[in-house]
Amino acid sequence: MNAYSIIVDSTLLGAHLPRCLATLSEAARRHPSRVDILVIGPTDEARLTALSRRFGGRFTACDQDTIGARGNAAARTNSATILVFLSPHGRLRSDWLDRVNQLLDHQAWDAVIFQPHSPALLTNLRRLWHVSRPPGTLCVARQWFERIGGFDPALDSTAHEDLVERLRACHARIVEVPL
Repeated sequence: MNAYSIIVDSTLLGAHLPRCLATLSEAARRHPSRVDILVIGPTDEARLTALSRRFGGRFTACDQDTIGARGNAAARTNSATILVFLSPHGRLRSDWLDRVNQLLDHQAWDAVIFQPHSPALLTNLRRLWHVSRPPGTLCVARQWFERIGGFDPALDSTAHEDLVERLRACHARIVEVPL
């Protein structure tokens, strides 16, 4: 099994952070020493440090202004082979990490995106109005993340979509998995 770094941007998750960390903690318990949970935030807060530790993670202050710059900084702090960037949309099940490992290791995908479920009508309306879906949780092989230069540090809310589009442009094998 690969080594995973799960990067949680506390500014994106807000009030969902404790529930999200509880789900991630379960994944870390099922795969000890293979999963690193890294919570990043704009300032060094004792509350976030304590919350991260409670669920088996660690907190790092990251003073960059954009989601792209914070994601790049967090990716540089570890050497995991798979980088996981959590999305505030959708809720992961307890077996999600097993699924990611199967897809990346055994089926040779380069990236996995867990897309939140959206009703067919909403999907059709987004397509009609040319509005992109909210980004899903992105699991990407470090070699591909580094090959395309990581996130665009100038981008904020569209950083994940931009990264996925650049991965597709470079012919990375990407699979989208509905939640």
